[in-house]
Parts: sequence; C-alpha cells; structure tokens
Amino acid sequence: RGQSDHANLVGMDSEDPAQVTVTGSKSGDHEGQLKPLGPSTEGVTFTPDKPFKAQETVTVSIDGDVDIAGVDPGGEYRFKTASFRTDAALPPKVLPPESRIIKHETFHSRPDLEPPVVDIKKPAASGSGDGLMFMSPKVDGPMIFDDDGALVYYKPSTEAADFRTQTYNGQPVLTWWEGPFNAGGYTEGTNIIANDKYEEISRVLAGNGYQADLHEFKLTDHGSAYLTAYKTVLVDLTPWGGPKRGAVLDSIAQEVDIASGKVVWEWHSLGNVGLGETEIPFPTSPTEAFDYFHINSINEDKDGNIIISGRNTFSVLKVDKSTGKTIWKLGGKKSDFEMGKGTNFSYQHDALRQDDGTLTVFDNASTYGQEPTYPTSRGLVLDLDEENMTAELALKPFISPQKLLAPSQGNLQKLPNGNYLVGWGAQPWFTEYTPEGKVLYNGTYYARNSSYRVYRDPWTGIPSDDPAIATEDGGDNKVRVWMSWNGSTETASWRILAGPDEDNLKPVTTVDKDGFETGKTIRSHARFFAVEALDANGKSLGQSQPVSIGQQAGPEGTT
Repeated sequence: RGQSDHANLVGMDSEDPAQVTVTGSKSGDHEGQLKPLGPSTEGVTFTPDKPFKAQETVTVSIDGDVDIAGVDPGGEYRFKTASFRTDAALPPKVLPPESRIIKHETFHSRPDLEPPVVDIKKPAASGSGDGLMFMSPKVDGPMIFDDDGALVYYKPSTEAADFRTQTYNGQPVLTWWEGPFNAGGYTEGTNIIANDKYEEISRVLAGNGYQADLHEFKLTDHGSAYLTAYKTVLVDLTPWGGPKRGAVLDSIAQEVDIASGKVVWEWHSLGNVGLGETEIPFPTSPTEAFDYFHINSINEDKDGNIIISGRNTFSVLKVDKSTGKTIWKLGGKKSDFEMGKGTNFSYQHDALRQDDGTLTVFDNASTYGQEPTYPTSRGLVLDLDEENMTAELALKPFISPQKLLAPSQGNLQKLPNGNYLVGWGAQPWFTEYTPEGKVLYNGTYYARNSSYRVYRDPWTGIPSDDPAIATEDGGDNKVRVWMSWNGSTETASWRILAGPDEDNLKPVTTVDKDGFETGKTIRSHARFFAVEALDANGKSLGQSQPVSIGQQAGPEGTT
C-alpha cells in the first residue's frame, strides 16, 4: 500500500470496525474506522488510528459473515508497506514553462491566443471519421481544431496532456491532465474535467498520498476514473549490481471515485512485476531512480479486469481486478503468449482492448539513447487467442507516410466508423487510416514539443463567455471588423452591429464564419460596433461587448 495509511475493502457493505482485524508485523494491532468508499463503488475504507511502519507486512482479517472481493469468507489478505526515498521523487530537471511553438497563429480579436499552426498535408478524404481533432502540445495548452486545421478552441498557458472528450454523469465532457513537465517522463499534477461551456467542474487527484501522473485519466461509466502515479521506493538492488537501498520507481494504477476522491482500487508494479523483467539498462547515476516498468496506460477489459501497459518491460498485462494478480502478460521477457510475426513491440503506449476483442497498441520501437528495435514506429492491431495463448496481427501495421520513429508518447485510436487515428507522440504528426491501411488524412503542427496523444471525437462547445471583437479604422469611412468565439462549434455566421452609441446598435450586415477568426470590411459612419454569433438556422448564440473604432473586447475585457 506504500504511502497509504488505510486499506480498501471492496465489496464490503458493513461499517462495523469490529468485523475487521488489522495487524502490522512491526506496529501491532490497529483499531480504526470504516467509512463507505463512495456512491459509485460498494465497499469501505478502513482508516487506522495510528500509521503503519515502513517495510512491514500488514494482515487484514475479515469476520466470517462478511464478503470481500478477492478474499474467501472468514479469510485474510496481506500487503507490505514500502520505504520511500524523499529526495528523489522526481528528476531535478523540470522543463521550464515557456512556449515551444515554432510557428504560431495570431488573431486581432483574441491577441492573447497564439496556438501552433496546424498544417494539413493530406486533406480529409471521403470516408474520414467525424468529429474534431484534439491535442495538447504540452506547455502550450489544450487545443481543438477542425479537418482544415482551423482552430476551434485553445486554452493557453496551461501545461497539459491527454486532452480529449469523455462522458461523465451521462454528459460529454473535456478531460486533461495539467502540471509541470519534467525530464524523467513522469509527472505530478492534476486531472481536470470541464463541461461543454469549458467550465471546470471537477479536479481529480491521486489518492493515498500520491500525485497524479500525466499518462492516463480514463473515466468509467460508474462515476470513477483510472489514473497513474509514480513513487520512488527503496529496494534491495544488489542482485542487479546496485546498492542495498537503491531508488526504484514504483508504477501505480488507481481507480478514484470522482465525487468523494477516495481510492477504490490500487495496483503497484512492485510486488507484481519483477525488476528482472525490465528491458532498459540500470541507471549509472546514483541519484537517478530506476524506472524499470513505466506505466503509461490503464483500461478496463470487457470482463471488468484491467489492461496495463509497462513501457520499459515491453509488455502489456491483464490484471485481475479482484485480487491484483496478473492473469497474463503479452510481450516482454515473460510473455504468456506466443508472439506471431510482426507482433512484438517495444517502448509501447496506449494499450487498449477494443469492442471487437482486438488489442490496439502504439509501438514506439525506440527510446532516447537506445538503438531502435524497428525502423519506424507502428500502430498495431492484435488478435489475441486466450485459449491457445497466441498473438497475431489482425491488420497490417500502420506506418507513417513520413516513416516516423517516435522515441516517446503516441496513441492509436479506433474511430466509430472503423478507421484508425495515430498520434505520433514525440513526432508532431497525426494520420488517419482505413482498416486496410489507406491514408485518409495527414497533418503536422509547428511546435517543438509533441502532443502526448491526439484524438478525433465529436464535440459541441457552447462557451460561457462572450464572443470577441476587434475593429480598425480603414479610412474613407471604412471599418475593418474581426470576430471570433473561442470554443464555439455552432457558430455558422456573424451579424455585425453598428450605431452612434453602445445602447443603439443595429444590424449592418451578416457574413459567413471563416475559420477561427472572421474578418469583414464595412462602410460605416458609426462610432460603436458589436458582433453577434448565429447558428446554422440564424438563431442568436451570443453577442460581444460593444467597442469603438480601434478597440478590442474579449474575456479579458476591452482594450
């Protein structure tokens, strides 16, 4: 349980602490309180009145009349507490939060927005998937754009990752991770949920004293979320030529009840995956923690058990959710599957079981400072025969038209129409394919930093703030008007209003929306102007603040 000072008893519906006996091998018997886990999960949390000690075995005994998931009636289970290294929680080199955009856009009506330019190399062909494109070029913020590369929404100055749409309480939402990036490939931050007005409705933290890592934030249909965390633990590394008390990164998977913030399920790589299964060299620096597993995705399988990817073991695990035990390993040194031709992967990301039973995974085939295991990174779709324990290619691997090799990050998304979208991780590209491998859509974005994942999803955004406007004197009774509404997906046209004062504005003309920002030159003797966003039926969606010639108005006020 590591840093946790409590035990979760999933499936238990009693809140009588007398039915639970908790004994530490060093700290002795523990009295405590039982409290419900939360509305989305049956079970209770036992919080002891005194903390456990490091490096002790804790035995939890259950009254014979009480059922606990994964424990026989009247049985018991054990876990071992860890000893943490406090001076090596994260690598010391934290990436500074300045912009890494190489080529950016600018807008008269929103001068505060400078997103990276998206360059579509192959326009979306017939048969491409529906929806908008979602990415988060790291320190430059979450971003939505359309098939033409035109900006739809941008949240600047936020160090973000894993930006996408999900469903929470039956409603579509936006989710992402935010926090400082560092040079070690793992992070400590916060997971965000926002509604269709782009308003934050929840912050989801890791529990049990850990910090949320960027690699996964997956909502469930029962009010919880899976997330990742890392913690530096002291482990005997003498079998690998290391110190007696060496620093090892423990990869942690958690399921957290969103409403209560309580941890309802937790898994650790240490104790479940041996250090000898790693495929990476032992670190030479005494201050560097050994990231032997490197968790980077968590997903529920169709049977409710958990699929976990370990980048540095070249393996994907299926974990029994009730017991935490490994059901099987795919790939790596201890694969339970016979790997067919072309199915081996390395340094992989985004392992996900699909509804048709296939397993999709992004095969990086490379990392920094090591020889690649394949000439290019690939999107893999695998058929798993769990009776005969064989793995075969279900489809021909997806390879970038640019033959990209991504040393980190990346994802493979199966779209509702059967196509596949690949985000090329450390390489700032994205590509959509038919199942047969035909490229339907391909583009890049001009940022030094990559986007951890790229998604295509349907989305309807209705911003809570007003549209933005900017005006400029064009001479000879001409006025140039620019208009935009960050995040609005329903605006189809703009109505320009003008008048002698702020309270007497009348329609002058209507112009079709043209990308993120629409510009129009009008002839007018008016002193004040505003713009009104209209949907496809001409219904008003929102109106800007009025401005005089030479002014700009947006969420930050009028300048």
